[in-house]
Amino acid sequence: MDTLQPQTSIDTLEDSVTTQKKIIKDFFLKDTGSEMIESLNILVETYLFTENLTRVTPEMREHIVNQLRVATLIAKLDANNDEIASA
Repeated sequence: MDTLQPQTSIDTLEDSVTTQKKIIKDFFLKDTGSEMIESLNILVETYLFTENLTRVTPEMREHIVNQLRVATLIAKLDANNDEIASA
């Protein structure tokens, strides 16, 4: 009989979720989400407002968009981590 397979899948999923929660918790032990986002913003602003900057290339626009996406992800993870911690 194959009755152990569903439970094994559930156990594996629970282990994965537990591992993911630990990774996120450990990620925010060094710096808070707002500190990381502030750092990303300073990096982007410094680049954009450099006096030597003649133009922003399409490649740099892509990098800036990716940095903003990372900032959004960090904010969401930080909020979710706070919810888990208070539960």
